Amino acid sequence: LVWADSPIVLYGVGCWPSERLGVIWWPALLNIPGVTLLPLTLRPVDTQNIRVGVLLFWAIGYTFSAFQVLSIALDIRVPVGEARHVGVQSDPLWLGFHVFTGCALLVGSNLDCLVLGWRHGPGGVSRMVEADPRQGLAWVHFKVRCIFQLLGAALLLFPALRVLGPDPAFAQNVNAAPMLVLGACAFASPLYAGPAARGAVLSWLGRLGTTAAEREAAVVSTLCGLGRQSDGSLLRKAGLSFRVISFDRLRSDDFVPGGGGGDADKRAEKAALGDCDAFVSHAWLDNAAAKWQALERWAKAFQQERGRPPTLWVDVVSIDQSAVAESLACLPIFLAGCESLLVLGGPVYTSRLWCIMEIFTFLSITTDLSRVTIVPLKGGGRRSAAELDTLSAFSRFSVEQATCALDTDRENILSVIQSSYGTYDDFDRAVRGLFAERLDPNAVPSRSASSYRAPSGADASRRTASELGWPMV
Repeated sequence: LVWADSPIVLYGVGCWPSERLGVIWWPALLNIPGVTLLPLTLRPVDTQNIRVGVLLFWAIGYTFSAFQVLSIALDIRVPVGEARHVGVQSDPLWLGFHVFTGCALLVGSNLDCLVLGWRHGPGGVSRMVEADPRQGLAWVHFKVRCIFQLLGAALLLFPALRVLGPDPAFAQNVNAAPMLVLGACAFASPLYAGPAARGAVLSWLGRLGTTAAEREAAVVSTLCGLGRQSDGSLLRKAGLSFRVISFDRLRSDDFVPGGGGGDADKRAEKAALGDCDAFVSHAWLDNAAAKWQALERWAKAFQQERGRPPTLWVDVVSIDQSAVAESLACLPIFLAGCESLLVLGGPVYTSRLWCIMEIFTFLSITTDLSRVTIVPLKGGGRRSAAELDTLSAFSRFSVEQATCALDTDRENILSVIQSSYGTYDDFDRAVRGLFAERLDPNAVPSRSASSYRAPSGADASRRTASELGWPMV
């Protein structure tokens, strides 16, 4: 940006030595990768940096609009014909070019202020970025795209209008070709700064200079940051409040909203992070009886294999009901402290973003998919309507269609997912692939009982469902 804009600034005040250094258009080409790469480095969770980015592009627009006005006021000399120069005020086409580019920069850099100020009043942009950083980042990219396409159109049209109109000799001018090249590159910039490119850059930046373990910790840390507490504080709280329940102490009415007899959380016991067989992920709006039947059959098969009932993390009994908000902030750490993830998936499951967040977190901390078991819920018969609905929901999964009770939670979770995967499509494919693989009748849970790390001999620890008596619920 420094190399690109220094010639433009000098040109704007009439001090660019074009006789010795040539035309400004070739160094100005660096503006395009410079400006497009700058917002590509912003992640959707970087609220403060996005706010700075919004202000930065606002300042850039005003600064260069001012330079256009200054160029006209100083009547700087502009090229005409093959090698002549005249004052900008005496040439209508050059005057129009400076006015148009100044207005394009001014309007393009203030699009968010114009729209959001009209909708939400003064301070609308800042409030929008704070509440929805993804939307703020989208505005940054939109402004860059609008500015470049407007400037690209001006740079392409100006030489053409000049050659076809009053100044055919301008075709031989040293400024004509670089103006056309710069205009074409600027106009095409959205092609290489679109969502696919942004996703690839986000994914690459997420891997840059970090190990897999560091990236896993960063994901958990970012998700815990939704609770606005320090990582160390949350880790201590999670360690002190991690509670599990043995399946034989769980009851069917625990999965009924408002059920549990009022003593659900009293039946759980404190445990060390890592001393839990499965984190039970479910949606409260799915059928309670079907969830209990699925869990009962899973637990029976688990006990047949290991000779004891499984220990489980289940939200209704494991969350401290006197400090629900603090417990929810620790949820990613609780997930990381469980050996496996057990999904009781019904038709509603994929539409609840907190459920998807649990899958996302588990995918972030392990590459061993055998630690995930997905059990589709069903009623009577071989293929009930409920099970077909569930399988259909799994195959059509889209994280952007999932909802939360609070819009702020939804935007924060989506921002974390986008920062990690680059695009929602990549995450959707990962989750659909997980659903497909772990719904395989041959899929069984990990047998490691002493650690929640992936087993080293995955093939040796797997058996077929029929060998274990594992039911497809």
